[in-house]
Amino acid sequence: MKSKFFTLDWKDLLRGLLIAFLTAILTGVINILDTGAVFTWITIKPVLIAGISAALSYLLKCLATNSNDQMFKREPRLA
Repeated sequence: MKSKFFTLDWKDLLRGLLIAFLTAILTGVINILDTGAVFTWITIKPVLIAGISAALSYLLKCLATNSNDQMFKREPRLA
């Protein structure tokens, strides 16, 4: 991650959304298949909510991390 504290660059944004969303979606689909359920809105809705929540959580983490991967710390001063 290269973006500065309280900023996101496009690479962080896309990577975070993709990884977090796909991980939650794949986990949910595997759970649905394991239980033998049918793919309906009732079974898919919690999976989509989990995917969106995971993606937003990752983005919030990226916003609160500086370019040295330290959470809730300002950018280091250049010498």
